[in-house]
Amino acid sequence: MASDFDESKRPIQGQLLRLSRRRQAVIYLRDDALWVADFVDGRGEISDARTWFRFNCASASLSHMRRRMVQESAMPLSLDLVEKVERLHRLQRCLDKGSR
Repeated sequence: MASDFDESKRPIQGQLLRLSRRRQAVIYLRDDALWVADFVDGRGEISDARTWFRFNCASASLSHMRRRMVQESAMPLSLDLVEKVERLHRLQRCLDKGSR
């Protein structure tokens, strides 16, 4: 399947924050704003980074947070993830236009 994504015009810069069998969470800069795209079981949602961290990184245990940081170290985004994130933004733009 051919991609319509042109890597020379890479619109976002970011890193993979979480990676598990069911979940991928990425943080990235797009249009001068910091975003997080969270994919759980293939379903993705975007949110501003501040909101995502508030609801996903609060931990009652400091040792739990440190263990998770080691296990889920940030990694650069793959082209596949960049395409998935861009699709989310295009979908959101279409939804926003439809609600007007």
